Amino acid sequence: MAKIGLTNIWWGKLTESEDGTPSYDGAKSFGKAVSAKVDVTNNDATLYADDALAESDKTFNSAKVTLGVADDDDTIFAPILGHTVSEGPTNKGEMVRNANDTAPYIGLGRVITKMVNGAIKYKGEFLYKVKFSEPSQDDQTKGESVEFKTPEIEGTASTLANGDWSAVQNFDTKDAAVTWVKDKLKAASE
Repeated sequence: MAKIGLTNIWWGKLTESEDGTPSYDGAKSFGKAVSAKVDVTNNDATLYADDALAESDKTFNSAKVTLGVADDDDTIFAPILGHTVSEGPTNKGEMVRNANDTAPYIGLGRVITKMVNGAIKYKGEFLYKVKFSEPSQDDQTKGESVEFKTPEIEGTASTLANGDWSAVQNFDTKDAAVTWVKDKLKAASE
């Protein structure tokens, strides 16, 4: 299997019950996908007894999530980071960042295009609980040639109270993979 593409990053605000059952407020587009990296950190503990390895733990701890998108659209980034966007007649569309803003937990899904034995397949990948942090800004003037820069945002994926942190499923069609991701984020009222 060779990964050959990335599309359809979707998110929804998470509400988690005490038993870890997630619910979301509907699927919202994160914008056009440029890159996605999920860097998993595992627990790493060992216990030696009687001069030999007696126990070891290599379980999931958390994951650093880095997304690259084509545009840092404030209407997309603001609710993911806990910021507000002005709706009124004055300063309409102005995003205000406040030091007291708190990013919510969200669910995050994406579709990966892959090739398996010469056939195109699609893999839906879903992270149940992610919290993003304010991205750094890196800008520069245009020189002799144009160089595209795209925004990246980083967050941390963690487990739900029931221990779930990720789900994946393979599909023959892109539409089926996109539907699966969006269904994971479907609001209860839909």
